[in-house]
Amino acid sequence: MRDEIKKLVNAISDETGYLNDLKEAMQDQREAMKLRDEDYIKDLMDEIQEIFFNVQTCDNLRSDLAKKLAAKFSCGPKVSELARIMTDDERKIFNGAAEVLAQSVFALKSEMIILSGLIDQNEKYTSMLLSECQRIGGLGKNILQSGSTDFRG
Repeated sequence: MRDEIKKLVNAISDETGYLNDLKEAMQDQREAMKLRDEDYIKDLMDEIQEIFFNVQTCDNLRSDLAKKLAAKFSCGPKVSELARIMTDDERKIFNGAAEVLAQSVFALKSEMIILSGLIDQNEKYTSMLLSECQRIGGLGKNILQSGSTDFRG
């Protein structure tokens, strides 16, 4: 396998690994929220931030390598265009790595949708509880201020 293609495949594989780590950390965070383990949640937030930085670094490297390879062979930096300039063996490995990356991105997006839904649901419940507390608080004030009930002996 040509060196520049090998570097691109390795960058794709590294990014895939970090995306999988990020998805797992987000799942762990969801479980920690269920358990109300604040310390673990904070630790996971730090871990997620670090992993996200690694994902960004790998994504930039992958993009740069793809652009350089595309410029060298006068094609676009898309998977389909890059695959056309490769040998059958290179193409098989490259397309496999690209497919696994796409699956990891899809899985991470799914996890983010779940987390977003839970946040939205939490906001709705919190709003409902605050409204109910305000209503009950208002009723309590009205009862106390009305003077219609006398509890003196």
